[in-house]
Amino acid sequence: MTILPQQKNSRLFWAAGGFWLLIFLIISIDVVRHPLKHTTMPTYRAASTQWWAGQDPYSLDPHAGFLYFPQAAFLFTPFNALPFYAGEILWRAATFGLFAYALVRLNGFFLSTNRDAVGKTFLILSLLAVPSAFASLRNAQFDLPLAALIVLAAAEIASARWTAATVWLCLALALKPLAVVPLLLFGALYWKLIPRIAIGLLIVIALPFLHWNPAFVAHEYVRCFDTLAWASKGDEPKYSDLAALLSHFGYDAPDLLKTIVRVLFALIYFGLGAAALRRLSHFEAAWAVGALSADYLMLFNPRTETCSYVFLGPFVASLALFYAPQPGRKWLSRGLGFAALGFACDAFPKIGHLSIHDATDRWFKPLLALFFLPILIQFIFEMRSRADQASLRDAVLLGNKPGDKSPGYSR
Repeated sequence: MTILPQQKNSRLFWAAGGFWLLIFLIISIDVVRHPLKHTTMPTYRAASTQWWAGQDPYSLDPHAGFLYFPQAAFLFTPFNALPFYAGEILWRAATFGLFAYALVRLNGFFLSTNRDAVGKTFLILSLLAVPSAFASLRNAQFDLPLAALIVLAAAEIASARWTAATVWLCLALALKPLAVVPLLLFGALYWKLIPRIAIGLLIVIALPFLHWNPAFVAHEYVRCFDTLAWASKGDEPKYSDLAALLSHFGYDAPDLLKTIVRVLFALIYFGLGAAALRRLSHFEAAWAVGALSADYLMLFNPRTETCSYVFLGPFVASLALFYAPQPGRKWLSRGLGFAALGFACDAFPKIGHLSIHDATDRWFKPLLALFFLPILIQFIFEMRSRADQASLRDAVLLGNKPGDKSPGYSR
């Protein structure tokens, strides 16, 4: 009995959906059993409650404080209004669902140029990228939806849907200040976004003034920026950026040098993004700019947490799949696949007395981000035929020999 490509695609999508559902059920059961263990929900709930009561949600608590714009407390309101367990589960369902949608879009615009290969690529992409989301999903952090929104912005830009891309970028900024990096990088490189971003930011700024006390909102903006300025100094014993990696191996850089390096590399990453726009197809360029913004955040944000590496997981996983069928790239693809799975190291269970989380904390994930950077640079600058690469990729994914004819469609 011959299985038609559409039937095979359907089965592979069902398999991917089963994997996503299994992960969500495991996390949900753990949440129900231990609702106050490994979670940031109490911080979000308290901030939302205080916000609507006209009370200041900001504090100088480096581990449990509300370190977001007022819009985050506003947007979290529906989940705070629900009964406790319903809010816990539905928040995670919404953010994990958004992440799933982002991977569907990533698979469609960057990996699968042939409809008959889309099921297989999505299943493998899910297996490689979802582990990076384990910790953020369990902790219910804003990092998970922010990671999804960066991918979705890249997908919309790849399709020249500028307004939709702006919506995702502005929503990302409303959820977490870190989104200023992809917003600025995409905006600086894609000028069609600039007028839309200007309008979007005005809407985002105005949103909290739907509060019953506008004077309170104005005061909270001042409190917000004071708190973020304090938080930007970082907390080296806790975070996992490049400075933490160097500190783990015995070098503690002066604060001034860290600032200079961050500014310098911001310019370098911008230059790499500009090169991507000149050298790559618009699909690959949009992907590359998204990957650059995620990699910069991981290495140079002084408050990078281990959970934050979900930003980079989809890009590392998708590049592993991109290189998999290419001659001479087998080990590079495997290395990227290992790196994608390595972003889940803090979620691995103990092996005897060995805690993988403790053994890898602070240094392993930034090392993986550092490993990814030269590969990303190579991707931007290497010479290749886009059409030939797409044909080869689809042929191998479909189980054909390179050069065989297979039905496809034009992107």
